[in-house]
Amino acid sequence: MAKQETITVECPNCGEECRVKPAPAIKHDDEKTLKKLFEGTLNKFTCKKCGIPFALTRPLVYKDWESVFIAYYVDLPDNADLQTFEQEIDVMATDVFQAENLPRPTVRLTVTLPDFIEKIILHRMGLDDRLIEFAKHQLFKNLGEDKLNPSEHRLLIDFSNKDEDKLAFIIYDRETNQPISALHVPKAEFDSLAKEFTENEQLLAELDTLFPSCYVSVERLFG
Repeated sequence: MAKQETITVECPNCGEECRVKPAPAIKHDDEKTLKKLFEGTLNKFTCKKCGIPFALTRPLVYKDWESVFIAYYVDLPDNADLQTFEQEIDVMATDVFQAENLPRPTVRLTVTLPDFIEKIILHRMGLDDRLIEFAKHQLFKNLGEDKLNPSEHRLLIDFSNKDEDKLAFIIYDRETNQPISALHVPKAEFDSLAKEFTENEQLLAELDTLFPSCYVSVERLFG
């Protein structure tokens, strides 16, 4: 893990100044920090004065030197120019890996922490996140807005699913950011989709067209 610098932040509950060490970066083999990330305890602290826990919303980066992969999480403001930021992230990631004498990495930009976690786990599982996002889009398209509405719902992979024959998704309410339902797809259907794409150069080129930059998200397909 990158060196953690001590910073001073104000407790959002009582206003007390707290000295904390937020984690800015995570290496692929830093299982201790990854465990905190997956459990939702990373960059969460407790005020020594009032005893109330609080979380810091900080940019994070995940680096995997071995598979030449890097993922960023940045909580962008609503009025941010996403396209410009994508370009900046691509350049930054290239510079980081060139400094380590490594080839151009696969780069992913996320703007929510759950998406950041999903990208990391999908990469560690060896799954193509572009196909996952395409599959999400198909679900939104085929189920109908009465059951799944992109303006009201978000989809994330349910990694707690133990049924190897199913690909499980959790449906989140966008307004409350709380899980409201679950959705299961036969794993065989996804495997068939993946096989169709990987064996067809034209379809692979279509994936590059759908997701032309580091921001690989079903959100891009709703526009």
